[in-house]
Amino acid sequence: MYSRVACLLAAGLLASACVTTRAAAPVERPPLEVPPVPPRIIEPAPPPEPTVEPVGDLPPEKPVPAPTRPRPAAARDTTKDTQKPTDSKPPETTPPPVEAPAPPPASAAPLIRTPDTADAVAAERQIRDSLQRTQKRLNSINFQRLSPERQKAYNEAKAFMERAEGAIKASNFELAKGLASTAEKLASEIQSR
Repeated sequence: MYSRVACLLAAGLLASACVTTRAAAPVERPPLEVPPVPPRIIEPAPPPEPTVEPVGDLPPEKPVPAPTRPRPAAARDTTKDTQKPTDSKPPETTPPPVEAPAPPPASAAPLIRTPDTADAVAAERQIRDSLQRTQKRLNSINFQRLSPERQKAYNEAKAFMERAEGAIKASNFELAKGLASTAEKLASEIQSR
């Protein structure tokens, strides 16, 4: 019996907890005031500076010959004068043709240097050292005794060395360094087998 009473009391408490006597009124808050958008002042982009290409030296100007004065007429034969009317204009001299200036040499794009190739002399020396080591290794290998696969690798190493030389001449030290390194790796693999 006590358990029934306890259940009824518990049910009553639970039912009373869900019931409220008053509703929650919404809290009135003042409306938000949004400030106006500030005016945007956009400055026009400055006009790009015109690129000026360097012009080679102009050829020296040729001095313009002084106009020639007509010579005083010597004693002429009057019979010739009746046949030919005399011109009062002095003989015209044709100016020498003006030579067109040679077109400026095509300027190559500036080369980008990495920290490894910032000093051109040092970079070239490193690459040439690598190429010399590779050449020594290849010279120590008997090409005739190599298998066809290794002969192909030998020829590839030679080709990489030639391309590295071309890249050095073009001042592309980054490419030359990579080609020389590849050639050296191939040569050391051929030699170690």
